[in-house]
Amino acid sequence: MSTGHGSPPLPQNAPDASNKHSPTFSNGKAPVAPPKVAVDDHVELKDMLPTAPTLPVEEDIMQLARMGELIAIQKLIDGGKFRVDFTDEEGITPLHWAAINGQYTVCKYLIEAGADVNAKGGESVATPAMWAAQRGNYYIVNLLLQNGADPLLVDVQGYNILHLATFDGNIFLLILLLHHNISVDIPDPHGHTALMWAGYKGFPACVDLFLRWGANVYATDETGFTALHWALVKGSHGCIQKLIEYGSDRFAKTITDNTPAITAEEMRTSHIWRKALSDCGYDDEGNPKSMTIPLGHLVKDKKSFAVKFFFLWPFLMTWCVIAILSNMVIYAAIPIALAVAFGMQWIAQEFLQWAPNDMKSMDRTVGL
Repeated sequence: MSTGHGSPPLPQNAPDASNKHSPTFSNGKAPVAPPKVAVDDHVELKDMLPTAPTLPVEEDIMQLARMGELIAIQKLIDGGKFRVDFTDEEGITPLHWAAINGQYTVCKYLIEAGADVNAKGGESVATPAMWAAQRGNYYIVNLLLQNGADPLLVDVQGYNILHLATFDGNIFLLILLLHHNISVDIPDPHGHTALMWAGYKGFPACVDLFLRWGANVYATDETGFTALHWALVKGSHGCIQKLIEYGSDRFAKTITDNTPAITAEEMRTSHIWRKALSDCGYDDEGNPKSMTIPLGHLVKDKKSFAVKFFFLWPFLMTWCVIAILSNMVIYAAIPIALAVAFGMQWIAQEFLQWAPNDMKSMDRTVGL
């Protein structure tokens, strides 16, 4: 997995940014090599334009498919000048160009005319659905899947359509793909799952989606990195917190014995790591916080005690405020009542840090 300009270096034992672990957003015309990463850490697709046309535009089915000229394409096919399954020297079909450029009506016509929805083309040897997924063309991908596109096919680099969609963090497209029975834990050739990619790219909503879908938080790639390790490389608090909430191993070691804490230190994301641990009820070492309230050691059922506390505490707050307002002069009662209310609210928030993780359901709404 590669980092963008301005990002911290990868940990010493993590895959290098220029090696085979780098994500390459392959498309029909892009070379099979690590892509250039823009300043904002976004992998740019090359302009998906055909080579210089040797035919007039009105007779070039590839150009017409790219531009969405349905009537002209129909004339060429009906007139016998081109077959619907025409391919160029790289195996690219008109359906590829229509798909990546979002030409829905052209795609629909070509499919109904018999175009192969699973045809592979380009240097990346990818299908039309893969091309469309890289541009986030949700409706095109849905059309292709409804007409027999195989979501489990992979390109020359071993990425399937779920991996490609995860690279851009298109949550709607990911939901669509998961509903087509793609395994959420299917790895790429180097063992990276979609959850690892989402954590590395810093997409909390995608991480939350995969976790809700049952993604394995304990899965490791060929270097022993878990999704939590990769989330710490990026340093997204939302991703790290979600992974901890769903039970990621806080002490998991890579093949070089790097724990998440060591990875965070190497990536200069230790402050985010500690904040996420604290938000999930753990100390800086990753151990569960112990209650520091008086006689807290006598509490045997932590969850039951927390449930009773949060049920009764609002009533106590209300009683205290009413008692103050009823028994003191108004100009003193109001500020004192406000101070007491805020103080008791602060106590409740602090106590929440020691509550079991499954009581923090309100925190499962990811900050986008």
